[in-house]
Amino acid sequence: MITRELFISRLKAKRLPSLPLTVVALGEAVQDDRCTVDRILAILSKDPSLSATLLRLANSALYAVEGSTMDLRTAVLRLGFDAVANLGTGAAVIRTLKGGAHVNALKLWQHSVAVGLTAKGICVLARRHGQAESAFLTGLLHDIGKIALDTCFPEDYTVVLQKVAEGAYFVDAEREVLGLDHAEAGSLLAAEWSFPQAIVEVIRDHHTPQAGDFLPSLIHLADLLVRTRIPMGPADEHLMLSLDDLPAFKTVLAGALDQDLDVERLTFSIDDELEHALAFVEVAFQA
Repeated sequence: MITRELFISRLKAKRLPSLPLTVVALGEAVQDDRCTVDRILAILSKDPSLSATLLRLANSALYAVEGSTMDLRTAVLRLGFDAVANLGTGAAVIRTLKGGAHVNALKLWQHSVAVGLTAKGICVLARRHGQAESAFLTGLLHDIGKIALDTCFPEDYTVVLQKVAEGAYFVDAEREVLGLDHAEAGSLLAAEWSFPQAIVEVIRDHHTPQAGDFLPSLIHLADLLVRTRIPMGPADEHLMLSLDDLPAFKTVLAGALDQDLDVERLTFSIDDELEHALAFVEVAFQA
């Protein structure tokens, strides 16, 4: 069985790349209330690849609602500082963990970006606008443990993938074969990368959120909704949800349930986010 200590030891032995210093600097900059667009541009000037990726994202169907721009300053102002930091982090993580030994990385990242975008959209419905960007980033990162486990323990993870192919859910197969699931592994990797503790905890708890805990419940809900559209295995092809019976649904949308909430519109709007996810991953993979 794989312990936390063994996993961290193997992470160090495999020398998984750290996030680029540019991404770390962006994250620190946007936490400063005195941050200016010139400071953001100065950081991006040290990473032409990331700058090009952000410019492509600003011109993608996801954000280009005001026409195209060839100017990075305009792109930063259009996206906003928080979005620039989160999109930069997302693109960098996808580049860093472009694939494991056996996991279908393209499918995983399409799923993960879709979860992030869906979570961001649900935040708006829940009137939690201030947490929308955090929702996007945590949704994008929630499954990074799958690639980490596949990279660090490729032979063991082959057995996990076989069980998934036979109809098991990922988290169940991982716990049975490895004793450590991707939620725990992802939180350990996020901690190694010095992500904020709040993000580490959401990644760790996204399959087992505590009642009333908003962000883990949000990512749990978004993950389930997206898996009904992008099945991550045969078990997901038969995934049926009754939103009213989900504690996470009540936790996330408690403030909106006193209104006429169009649940059907909510679920079908996810299809639009899937298209945006495909575009985001395509741009990130070009880097």
